[in-house]
Order: sequence, then structure tokens, then C-alpha cells
Amino acid sequence: MPSADLPVRQTGVDPVLPWRALAVLAALLAVEAGVLAVCFGRSLWELDNKKWVAFAVMFILVGCWSHIEQHQDEYRQRRVSWPLVAGQIFSFVCALASLRWMLSGASPTSLGEAGSWGVAVAPLVAWFVFSLAIVVPRFTLARNLLGISGVCALFAAVAWRSGELSQGFWKISGETTMQMVEGLLRPFAGAPVIRPKPFVIGTEGFQVTILEWCSGFQGIGLITMLLTAYLWWFRRIHRFPQALLLLPIGVALIWLANVVRITALILVGIYLSPEIAIDGFHSTAGWIAFVTVGMGLIVASSRIPFFTKPEGLSRGWGLTRQPERLAVPAGAVGQESGSLPITACLLPFLGLTAITMLTAAFSSGFDILYPIRVVCVAAVLWYLRGAFRWQEWRPALLPVVIGALSFVVWMFLTPGTTEASLEFDAVQNPFQLGQPWAALWLLFRVLGSTVTVPIAEELFFRGFVARRTINEDADSVPLGQFTWFSFLVSSVLFGVLHGDAWIAGIVVGMLFAGALYYRRRMVDAVVAHATTNALLSAYVMATGSWSQWG
Repeated sequence: MPSADLPVRQTGVDPVLPWRALAVLAALLAVEAGVLAVCFGRSLWELDNKKWVAFAVMFILVGCWSHIEQHQDEYRQRRVSWPLVAGQIFSFVCALASLRWMLSGASPTSLGEAGSWGVAVAPLVAWFVFSLAIVVPRFTLARNLLGISGVCALFAAVAWRSGELSQGFWKISGETTMQMVEGLLRPFAGAPVIRPKPFVIGTEGFQVTILEWCSGFQGIGLITMLLTAYLWWFRRIHRFPQALLLLPIGVALIWLANVVRITALILVGIYLSPEIAIDGFHSTAGWIAFVTVGMGLIVASSRIPFFTKPEGLSRGWGLTRQPERLAVPAGAVGQESGSLPITACLLPFLGLTAITMLTAAFSSGFDILYPIRVVCVAAVLWYLRGAFRWQEWRPALLPVVIGALSFVVWMFLTPGTTEASLEFDAVQNPFQLGQPWAALWLLFRVLGSTVTVPIAEELFFRGFVARRTINEDADSVPLGQFTWFSFLVSSVLFGVLHGDAWIAGIVVGMLFAGALYYRRRMVDAVVAHATTNALLSAYVMATGSWSQWG
């Protein structure tokens, strides 16, 4: 008589591999992206709004991740439907043909211009529907996913068309903004405030023209996106509907902050330097206002019972918490989750961001205040030294190799020398300071590039973002735990941080993440990052390509 404990052999059953449908779709999209790059690479690179297209894709991916996280079991067990895969491939080929037809400037068909656009867009819609159907287990989830993707795409579209929207907003709010700036300026200007033209304000010695780009609409859009994402991401700890009041409060505060920004801009031009006001403060003060209002509202709301449930109320930046660890695969080495609290991952990067904004706001042309960034971030790291366990590090060759490979990738994927980069090289040449100041500035620049910046950025992207995208309680996630979502989101965000070099940033971010996964030690990712930056620094100083430092 057979034992009940013996395994029963099943025949004719197709075992479900976890995430198989998602892996098939990811492979399809990767191949199709390569085909698009080959067919339209030059045209896509020359698009004026390519950055917003990348942001739209990032927003949609993050929104889809948040949805899939809520239904992991169903998505994990989704079987592959090969007819749907065939339909996706066929619709992609049709979409490719329609894109070539649209970009060729062909004349409208007999259906008219609107009909021609319908014929051209239909394969793209079919491609999207088939792609969605490959991974979504049931119709209800497809409807939810479409809604999330639509909202994210809407945010990106609003950002894309921000120019026209800014003009409309400025027509409504322009005169009110001017009157408030004039009222704030009078007690501090030290001279009569004049308005020689409708949107020109200042004193006889320094005046600025306020255009629709200074209307504050971009700030309103950004703060709305930030607070919406925050409320969605942390929806379990907020009280609704009262938490929705944060949105109008944020809009009002960011608009008032824009009034203060314009007033401060004029005062900097009057009392400090017109060059610093125009070249430094003008472009940076808006981001300072955005970060101040956004983070201020988030921190304040997390401490106010009216907006946040008792279990979500913040008690401060405690560094002594001992989190409960998740299960770790057998044989893993170098676990540091208990020694690397999330606050220790956040504070260095937040300090770096804040001091970068402040120094940029009071610099004109040459970044002479860079050493202050190094000193401030080093001070934060020294303050947090008890949270790290660098003494347990054992040298390894692979992170250095990954760093060297990342340097090659960076040089290959970043744009080549242009007229603008040559002008930037001339402006940022440290030898204009004369000796010994040029040597001292270069010393701090190399220290920042190879020490403080790699530590701060790796702690944030690989220590915080990668773990937060796995579990809301990021402290409970072991360092180096791998999921595709955390890997992609942290790498994409790292790339976006690097501006026009965002493609290279995404790829090297993936390589730095690979260094972390090797032994699950944060120091390996830092070493890989530092190696890349050290090689880049050597190249910059040897060739005088100062624009490569950013």
C-alpha cells in the first residue's frame, strides 16, 4: 500500500513558472525597443520633448508597479497566452509601418486627415491592448491598470504642454502676482519700486521681466504630482477625505512661494549681484521652493492627527530602531539590513540635494562653492557613522570591474562634444581661479565625486528606493534583496537624476545595483560608483572636458 507521504506524479500538467507572462512581455518590449532604436534612433533622439516622453514612461511604470504590488499572487501565476503574444507582435509590426508612414509626411488618404490619423493610430492602440492582455489575469484588473496608466499619462501630458498652460494661467494670475511682489518688495528694496511696463518690476538699478514661465504653473503641477503620489503611496496611514485637503493647501503654498521667489530674485540682484540673480538664483530658487513646500507638507501632515492615522504618525528621525528582518535566502552573505536604517540612507542624499540647490542659487557661471557641498555631506555622514558597518567590508575585485565597465558605458552613451559643451568647459575651467586656489578646488571636486557623492547616492537609490519599492516598511527589507520592480524603479530614478545623460544614468545605475546584489553589501555598490567617478575625474582633468563633471 503506497504511503500518503509519497509525491504524486502528475502528467499532462503545465507547471506555472512565477512571473512568466510578465517576463515574456518584458522580453518582447525590450526587443521592440531595440527595433525602434534601429529604425528611428536618430529621429527619436532629436525630439524636443524626449525627456518628457521618458518621464511619461517612468510615471506609467511606477503606477503599474503599484497596482501589480496589490495583486501579486494573480500576476505571479498568470499563464502565457501565445495567441495574444502573436497578436502583440503583429500589431507592433503594423504600428511600425504606420509610424514610418506618419514620419514620412505622406499626404492624407481618401478618408481625410482625421481618418488618416485614425488608421495610423489604430495599430498603436491594438499593440497596447495586446500588451496589456498578455499579463493581466482578469478584466477588472485590466480596467484598474488602464485607469492608473491614464492618470500617469495625463500628468506627463500636462507637463509636456506646460508652456501653453503657463500662458493661460499667467493671464489669470499675472496682475495679482505682480501686486503681491510689489507689496513684499517695498520695505526691502532700499529705493522706490517701479513698474515701467506691465510685467516689469524692480528699482532704477535692477529690474526683471516676469514672463508666463514665472507664473508658478510648473510648480503647481509638480507639487500636485508629488502630493498625489505621496497620498497614494501612503494611503493606508492617511485619513480620507480630509487628507485630500493637502492638495489645495499645496497649490496655494507653492503659488505664494513663487511670489516670494520673484521678490527674493530682485533683492539678490539689488544687493548681491545681477549675474548671480539671473544665472544662479533664477533657475534654482524654484526647485528650492518646491522641495521646501513639498517636504514641509509631507513632514507636517505625518505629525498631524487630522491627516494621519495614529499608527502612521511620525515621532522623528530615530536611528535606533531594530527592525524585524524578512526571510533571507540561505547562503547569503553580508546582510546589513539591521545596521542600515532608512533614515541613514535618506539624510545624506537630502543634505546633498539641499546644499547643492543653495550653492547653485548663489553661484554664477563657475561652481566656486562646490567645496561647501563636500564639507556638509561629510558632516552628515560623520554624524551618522554609528549607523554604518564599513569596518566589516572585505575587498572584492568585481565591484571595481563593474565600476570600470560603467565608466566605458557612460562615455559611450553620453552625448559627444557640442558647441554648448565647449562653452561650458570654458566657464567651468577651475584654472581661472589661479594657484593655489585651483588645486584646492580640484581636490574638493575629486573628493566629492569619488567619496561623498557615491556614498550619498548609493545609500538613497540602492539603500532606500530599492527597498521601499519592495515593502512599505523598508527597514524590514534585507539589503540587496532583488525584485525586478525595485531594480528597474531605482535604476530609472537614478538615471533621471542625471538630466540629459539619463539613458547612460539608467544603464550604469543597473550596473551599480548588480554590484550590490553580488554580496549584498552596500559598500560594493559604493566602490563601483566611486571607481566610475574616479576614472571620469581622471579623464576630465586629463582632457579638460569639464562639462563631463556636470
